[in-house]
Amino acid sequence: MKNFQFKDVIIGNPIVEPWYIFCKEQDEWSQIKDDIYYTEERFLPKIMVDLGIVKSVSEVRRNKPQLMCNLDHLDYLEVKWGKNKLFILVGE
Repeated sequence: MKNFQFKDVIIGNPIVEPWYIFCKEQDEWSQIKDDIYYTEERFLPKIMVDLGIVKSVSEVRRNKPQLMCNLDHLDYLEVKWGKNKLFILVGE
């Protein structure tokens, strides 16, 4: 049985400093920056597959079709899937 997991994701080049979004203070950034998943992939189900949260894009399509989207615009969002939670910062 998997434990509840949080995962921070940065897509592209954010226009704000990532520590501002993921930390309470800038000093915390040095401790967590190596645990962040950096990607250029913009298709949310593919990111979830890459992180091992789902087995396939089809699983997302069947269970949560609202997550079948491209993250093409500057944004910050939180996605919950079962016991996993993604915090996603979308940059340029």
